[in-house]
Amino acid sequence: MKKQKIKLTAIFILFASILFAQENINFRNMELANKVVHNNKSVEVNKFSINEDKKEKSPYLGALFSAVIPGAGEFYAKSYIKSAIFFAVEVGLWTVYGIYQKKGNNQTDYFQNYANTNWDIRKYARWLKDQSFQGSSGINPDEQNIEVLRAQLNVCEEQNFSHTLPAFGEQQYYEVIGKYQNFISGWSTAGADITKNNYEHYVLPQVQNYMSDRQKANDYFDWASRSVDVIILNHILSAADAAWSVSLYNKQLQINTQLNFRNVYSSKNNKYNLTPFANIRINF
Repeated sequence: MKKQKIKLTAIFILFASILFAQENINFRNMELANKVVHNNKSVEVNKFSINEDKKEKSPYLGALFSAVIPGAGEFYAKSYIKSAIFFAVEVGLWTVYGIYQKKGNNQTDYFQNYANTNWDIRKYARWLKDQSFQGSSGINPDEQNIEVLRAQLNVCEEQNFSHTLPAFGEQQYYEVIGKYQNFISGWSTAGADITKNNYEHYVLPQVQNYMSDRQKANDYFDWASRSVDVIILNHILSAADAAWSVSLYNKQLQINTQLNFRNVYSSKNNKYNLTPFANIRINF
């Protein structure tokens, strides 16, 4: 079955990756110190620092995990939301592939069974002989051996047409009997009005319906093929994102927070008031 490879964009995957990009920061080693307030001096009464203390991970290992199973590298980097997204996309794409592959197989069985029932090699052979095509004298429409009869037909076809009849059951067999006009006389609804002079432009609704059913099977297989393309892209994107996520995980993020209380003189009240001051410092 002809499969046309059409690459789909994966913008929605990139968007999801950017949207949910995050660093997983574990806060440890909190130190708390309290001091006493004295008159109008600046006195630190509450100070604590929050530092990240963790073992570094390998970006290469994260990329490898996600190349095999999308989302696994993100899970390794403790980026659980993105891990779930990539894995869900993978499951969804394989589901789409399975659905359309099954539809394609079922549709193929349908149009092939229809052709087996409605296209007759002997009817086609009689038409060639009756219309006195060049080389048709060697055709015996009543030949019991189908392969021998096909060989006889091929001799005639090579002298008159662009295509010869392939072996029964081959993929090309089911294509040419519907695609090329010289085979139109073998269909069950073809009448005696199809002649050597008009067969090239003769329109038979039965053949049009058959080709439509065959194209439907091709469309299903195309969708399955597209799903595989996006699956591969999902693996590549997840691997790249996993390496980036692990690198972010390994970055040292330090947050120092200070809370100070100072006695500040108020000219309005003519006295000192205890006033809080906060400092936050983030180092990458």
